[in-house]
Amino acid sequence: MRFIATAGLVAFAASTATASTPSTSSSSDLDPSVWEKLAPVSRPSYLSHARNRPVKRQSGWNPPSELATPLKEVWDHCLKTYSDGSLFGFKNYGWDQIMATNGSINMCVRWDSSSSVTAALRTQIVTALNEQYQKWFEWLYGYDNFPFSKISVNVVGWAVRDTGLLGGNTSDIDVYTNTDSGGVPECAPACGRSFHQDGDYSSCPNGADRHYDQSLWLTDGLNGGFGGDWGQQVGKEYLLGALGSENIHILLHEMGHTFGLDDFYDWTPTGVSNFIMLAGSSTEITEFDGWMLRNWWYELSRNRGWQTSSSSGSNSLSSTTSLAPAATTSGPQQGTAVVSPPAASVTEIPQQTTPVTSSAAASSTSSAPQRDIPVGVCKGRQGKKRRA
Repeated sequence: MRFIATAGLVAFAASTATASTPSTSSSSDLDPSVWEKLAPVSRPSYLSHARNRPVKRQSGWNPPSELATPLKEVWDHCLKTYSDGSLFGFKNYGWDQIMATNGSINMCVRWDSSSSVTAALRTQIVTALNEQYQKWFEWLYGYDNFPFSKISVNVVGWAVRDTGLLGGNTSDIDVYTNTDSGGVPECAPACGRSFHQDGDYSSCPNGADRHYDQSLWLTDGLNGGFGGDWGQQVGKEYLLGALGSENIHILLHEMGHTFGLDDFYDWTPTGVSNFIMLAGSSTEITEFDGWMLRNWWYELSRNRGWQTSSSSGSNSLSSTTSLAPAATTSGPQQGTAVVSPPAASVTEIPQQTTPVTSSAAASSTSSAPQRDIPVGVCKGRQGKKRRA
């Protein structure tokens, strides 16, 4: 699903409150056939060279020459279609979150299931979140004045239907048993960034340190997923079955939406056909995905004033300037995953895509696929779907 902002998710949820399931589409993150068609693919010729792993800090825009044209097409498309042409006006991308927290992400897990979850399983989920996010962040460490060498991902809370579902010691997490309007466990809105983008967490029961930036919504029977500034939603069975895998590809795809990357159901950039954001075409983050992420940092960091004074001169572009990539033959620096124990769950409302309840997810196993809609990034979808 495309990126959808929190406010839009609320509006979308309200407009579809009477529907038993989300709208369907043959081309969506919630269409099982999109992911089932995945198969090993040959690596593009431009990946035969060393990937762009900066051994020292790089600055400027210097993607491989083979990717220059498709990258420009993607960025131009986002400028035209995100948030009704106001891409820079939205202020809760994953980028805004990590800059506000000085390089960390607090998450709350929404356990949309009646099954129990052990302390060991919770630890595995935290590990998976860190490992998968690091696969994106390794493209940023050392690149173009990105200010962090390590971004920690911490689970600070769990929202459950009953506290008895949580086995083992829960003293290190906030546990929530409140529900949203659909009866789904949710983390406390008072602690969620989607609800408090001004950073005022004065009503958060355990203080600002226990706020959550994103939520991970694990739903019984869900096929596919959703992603947005609010976080990610995937099927509980899918994630648990993928724990320990090198690439949890649907989660990776939805994480990309959190940082603004778009879907490609209705068009494909010139010369590229296998990459994680093109659902069903790749099981891993490719060089094209990594450079799309870097493109966002390059542009947003200059628009937001996040570049250092020594590097923002000639490379600084206006919000409508197109990037002119230069050839290079290097790739991302490996990031170190930081595993933190799960902390208290907090209610969160997703901004990029509309969550699917477990009852709705159960019906998604039928022949009619459910639509994965991104929260507000590229397709002007911001504000249409919200997951909390």
